[in-house]
Amino acid sequence: MLSNALQQLDLKTLTGLLYLLEERHVGRAATRLNLSQSAMSRLLNRLREAFDDPLFIRTAQAMVPTAKAMTLEAPIRQMLQKIASLDESGAFSPHTSERVFRLQTTHYQAQAYVPAIAERFYQAAPHAILETSTLTEASLLSQAQTRVDVVLCSEYVQVPTYFETKLLGYETFRCLMAKDHPLAIQDCISMDDYLAYSHVLVTMGGSGWVISDSVLGERAQERRFALRTPYFLAALEAVGRTQLLMSTSGLLPERFREQFGLVMKPLPVAFPDIRYFIGWSKFVSQDPAATWFRQLVREVATSLIPYPEL
Repeated sequence: MLSNALQQLDLKTLTGLLYLLEERHVGRAATRLNLSQSAMSRLLNRLREAFDDPLFIRTAQAMVPTAKAMTLEAPIRQMLQKIASLDESGAFSPHTSERVFRLQTTHYQAQAYVPAIAERFYQAAPHAILETSTLTEASLLSQAQTRVDVVLCSEYVQVPTYFETKLLGYETFRCLMAKDHPLAIQDCISMDDYLAYSHVLVTMGGSGWVISDSVLGERAQERRFALRTPYFLAALEAVGRTQLLMSTSGLLPERFREQFGLVMKPLPVAFPDIRYFIGWSKFVSQDPAATWFRQLVREVATSLIPYPEL
């Protein structure tokens, strides 16, 4: 049976808990719920009393949810979605939707796909909100189960067991250099040429393992990374301004080749193709709105990726 405190919680209070879990900030959650900040603080106190838990710990950066709060997010979201469905007169309509759709991607895929996704998204859903956030190697493993509708990732991102994934396609690795680089006039570059120059490494956070090291074998230790950055476009422009080399998949560099003065050459050794996936939590797999968004993202990505999985 429910305790007396739990029985006193209304839908607005539970929605407030969900907004607090999403925003990690009392002021922003209050704005979404059309409450003053003091009223939102009182709402949080009712929640703490009902669940006999502090629910959030305030830090200098944000409000960090407790383990109890994290376990509440999925069932409360599902319950509110089911209640909301009772008031729906028909199927999901993107044209009238005001929902927030959340997409997580790496920096590379954000630049490669998000502009085209946004174009299609706002053509179909002019009143909805598209929110993107950065994906790192292991970030999905530590976040709340339903904080994202769709994920775009490579095979090197760690995906939780409660996620479903589908292959979008793959890209081939190339060697990038400035158009005035000494190697730019050569049709092919040797391994000695490749290792003679310093390189750029785009980092994702996590283990620090470099994909191509296993391909280079013992000679991997000869390669020197002179620039390490998580920002893909910054890396591309740096290559165009220096004599650094960069080994990466080709879709995005091709788009910026003229702008940054880049040349792409075959690598001196066969690097494995990199596979890209679309992923989503099983908690939203039956949600009509999330299903619509997932299909839109998949169609856009497969229309752009060089070697799509059709």
